[in-house]
Amino acid sequence: MNTKKNTMQDIMDVGLTLVQERGYNGFSYADIAEAIGIRKASIHYHFPTKQDLVQAVLLRYRKDFVGRLQEVNEQPFSSLKKIQHFFGLYRETLENNTKLCLCSMMAAELNSFPLEIREELNLFFDANTAWLEHVLDEGKQSGAFTFSNEALEQAKTLIAFVQGAQLLSRSSGDIGYYDSLVTNYMSILRMG
Repeated sequence: MNTKKNTMQDIMDVGLTLVQERGYNGFSYADIAEAIGIRKASIHYHFPTKQDLVQAVLLRYRKDFVGRLQEVNEQPFSSLKKIQHFFGLYRETLENNTKLCLCSMMAAELNSFPLEIREELNLFFDANTAWLEHVLDEGKQSGAFTFSNEALEQAKTLIAFVQGAQLLSRSSGDIGYYDSLVTNYMSILRMG
């Protein structure tokens, strides 16, 4: 077993959780060291700066999320089912101690980040938007969705909606709130 790789993954896992729960500015290497039971120097060995850690966490998060969207595309799902899966991915983070999507949480602190982190955040949202645009266009052409604007604009609206729905659900402490909002949005999407 490679303990260096395991330690690095443990650091990234705890870093992810802390950013989702507290934001970028709400944790330190001391918090990670305490959670894992290692010294701060061990964290600095793998990630010399907090920026290095967060960039690695963001990259892994984006690749995992986009990979899961690709898995949905590989299934013979209808456009409606694909959108439901998309909402389900965002719901998963709420199920896990009412965390927010990593990139949603970080977007609120965007101006405090260096360019590299802002670019990585943009890549995440661009990938989500492109995936949604394709699925929404597919659904509109098949008649499953009847929204009146362009698929790209609807995709941007859906991204804003899911981010807000997560935030409101988290603040209420009720995941049912998220489910209710998603159900209402899906009705609007189908009715135009």
